[in-house]
Amino acid sequence: MEKIRINYFGIGCRLVKGRFDEPVWEKFHLAAQRIRTPLHEAFFDTSFFSANHVSEFKSWQELGNVFHVSGLMNHYQSLVEIRINNKQKKKIIFRELLNENVLFPLYRSSVLKEENDSRPGKSLIIVEKEIGTIAGFEFETGKFSLEQLQFFLKQVKVNEELQFTVLSGIEYDGRKLMSKKSDTLVKERFALIG
Repeated sequence: MEKIRINYFGIGCRLVKGRFDEPVWEKFHLAAQRIRTPLHEAFFDTSFFSANHVSEFKSWQELGNVFHVSGLMNHYQSLVEIRINNKQKKKIIFRELLNENVLFPLYRSSVLKEENDSRPGKSLIIVEKEIGTIAGFEFETGKFSLEQLQFFLKQVKVNEELQFTVLSGIEYDGRKLMSKKSDTLVKERFALIG
């Protein structure tokens, strides 16, 4: 049996989009006023969630009732490392996963576009960028084959100027891999209110 380790290194991203009706939105505004912080910054303050009395939310990560996407971000520093029996076998630069400008795809990857929600209500998008080991996967297999890896990418268009492509999932031989570890530092956070 071969012991396989796959690591995502570089810049990671969490994207959360929520859409809320007027009564919930009003509670958000009142809570931000209570803690004397602008609404777009208040979502990152832990006292905001205890002050807003909306019991279904405990942190900004729970605000994603439209979508929640996280993973390795398309960035020149982002790469996927594959180790077999603790020896490095392959480094994949993120842009190679997109299979752009190649006659034959280098890797099995699929791209899903996260559609904009048109339901009524106020919308909120929160972006958190992090740097470090974004995810680490470990499994064992008889004989590792790169062709059995399937990469799942999501494209999220926040607005006309801001788009993200995120490596959000990976499968080996049809089996979804779950991350065993991550070690990151938050690089940037912001909220966009629409």
